[in-house]
Amino acid sequence: MVSTPKANLVYWYGLDEMPEDGGGLRAIAWYKALNELGFETTIHRLRSVGSGVQNLSYLRSLKKALVPMPLETRLDGLTSAELNVITVPSVFRSAARTLPLSSLVFDWMDLWSVNARTMGQSSFVSRPGGLIQSNFWSSRQRTLVRLPMANTFAGFDDRSSMGAGMDGLNYWIPTPISAPTLARKYPSAGRTRVGFIGNFAYPPNVMSLRSFFTKFNSNILDHQVEIVVAGFGSEVVKQWNVPATVVGHVASLSDFYNSIDAAIVPIDHGGGIKAKAVEAMAYGVPIFGTPHVSSGFAPEWAPYISGLENLFVNPTIFPPSPPRDEFENQFSQMAFTDTVRQMLVSAGKL
Repeated sequence: MVSTPKANLVYWYGLDEMPEDGGGLRAIAWYKALNELGFETTIHRLRSVGSGVQNLSYLRSLKKALVPMPLETRLDGLTSAELNVITVPSVFRSAARTLPLSSLVFDWMDLWSVNARTMGQSSFVSRPGGLIQSNFWSSRQRTLVRLPMANTFAGFDDRSSMGAGMDGLNYWIPTPISAPTLARKYPSAGRTRVGFIGNFAYPPNVMSLRSFFTKFNSNILDHQVEIVVAGFGSEVVKQWNVPATVVGHVASLSDFYNSIDAAIVPIDHGGGIKAKAVEAMAYGVPIFGTPHVSSGFAPEWAPYISGLENLFVNPTIFPPSPPRDEFENQFSQMAFTDTVRQMLVSAGKL
């Protein structure tokens, strides 16, 4: 009798409190893919229940302001497994020291050298620590990427920038988003409604949206564009004195995306691929974003993400949305699982 192969998946949280953000969605995608490919998969959380991203204490908030990214965490308690998928860079070194290198996959949801630099630039207080950490992680990444059986990347440019240092298997595997089965309903005629939805307990979302309003406040008023802001904690935007319609938490993503003409993804902080851009594509909503957002996608996806400034050149002209079959071929769970299968076959694990 052939025993079922085992896999460990290391992430910040377990399934019981997995946040529905880019990292959480990606961890769930890995879990589904490994189970579908025949592995008995266990998620090992690095944080205890109740210490999620929505529960930052004052001291943790202060620490993140001074030094945006963690440095190194010890990885303990993993059971023996044929495959170990590690998704948190602070435990990469510990994993390489304690687990067989031939079993390791390092999944780079983002590059912490980029995260530290862009998040550090958000304020005078965080800039020195962010710059120091960015240099630290740039050096460490060049070493870490050579260690595992395979490296996978959420962001396309992240993979490209690390390419020179990689000896083994490496793949761009974007985080999958489920596309709705119903056709999109367009908003009624009137002034252009452009929306942003996100978790406002996640600092890059707050920093990026504040920068957007600082840069484009007068354009919003001049062009009579309505900016709709939604998501967990979005009520904080009411305190910013900016021209925005704040709707708070929404129960239905379909209702939100059907209520807007286009989505803005003004993210300039963090790395990887921006799940909100993929999500808007899934709902057939045109996207205006930053070059930082575009860098998460392969070049052939560039036509589907227009620059934020173009929104105010002519607010009635939108970029195209990708055809549904093209989207599914790149960003579905099936596409994610198929690429994982290719990697594991090449590595001799399937």
